Amino acid sequence: MKLGSFLALAALWFAGAPALAQNGAWQFRWHKGQTLTYKVEQKTNVSEVADGMKVVSASKLNLVKRWQVADIDASGVATLHLVLTAMRNEQTRPDGEVLLFDSANPGKSTPELKEQMSKYVGQTLAVLRVDRHGRVVEVKQGAAARYDAEPPFAVVFPDAALAEGKTWLRTFHVTLEPPLGAGEKHEATQKYHCVKTEGAKATITVATQWKALPENAKEQIPLLQKMPEGLLVFDVTAGRLLHVQLTTDRTVQNHAGEGSSYRFQSSYVEQLVE
Repeated sequence: MKLGSFLALAALWFAGAPALAQNGAWQFRWHKGQTLTYKVEQKTNVSEVADGMKVVSASKLNLVKRWQVADIDASGVATLHLVLTAMRNEQTRPDGEVLLFDSANPGKSTPELKEQMSKYVGQTLAVLRVDRHGRVVEVKQGAAARYDAEPPFAVVFPDAALAEGKTWLRTFHVTLEPPLGAGEKHEATQKYHCVKTEGAKATITVATQWKALPENAKEQIPLLQKMPEGLLVFDVTAGRLLHVQLTTDRTVQNHAGEGSSYRFQSSYVEQLVE
């Protein structure tokens, strides 16, 4: 290719490059008909000490989540449909009994777990309208309080220039619905920090903190699982989430008398399937 032709093509490419190159704003880039599929693995472990006895339970959850971009309005807000295409849930009770649900092998599933879980597979579980920042502007189907607390794609970007080293905050409310609570609202903050940019990828850490925890130790327990920290990787050019890795390890002391304790541990990994 002649040098002049190459320079002309390069000029056209940069002229059509995303807004990132111009103002540093990072955002989701929705496309009508687009499908985003993620594999999820979450492991949890709960150990409680009370009256001199220790009780331990655990679970392992594997999901395949599919987000379908059904429509995009003039302002860039996308209507997204969420479907779980696969689920495997293994629960270990304190007595050691293992309960299993596997959508790929329903015949091998524990009947009570199969009845509870099978209704979530292959059905539209949520319909959300999400803007380019990752904010949920409307919940058309699903639990609105959940998506206020947990962004569907793990991050909400500010309407500002971003780069390596930048930090921003998101303030939100967590509503404790039954069985965790009776609708109590607690204010929390998530702190995001871009620790690295490499090519099109930005690595961002996230940490969650409560504005104030209840004074009663027992009332703090439902909030423990809502305090993850970790990192995510975002493709700035393509405008999509690539990877999430979160952990939670929190303990409440003396929730059931002197010497008692409650510890919640969780690891969560979500990966975009190309």
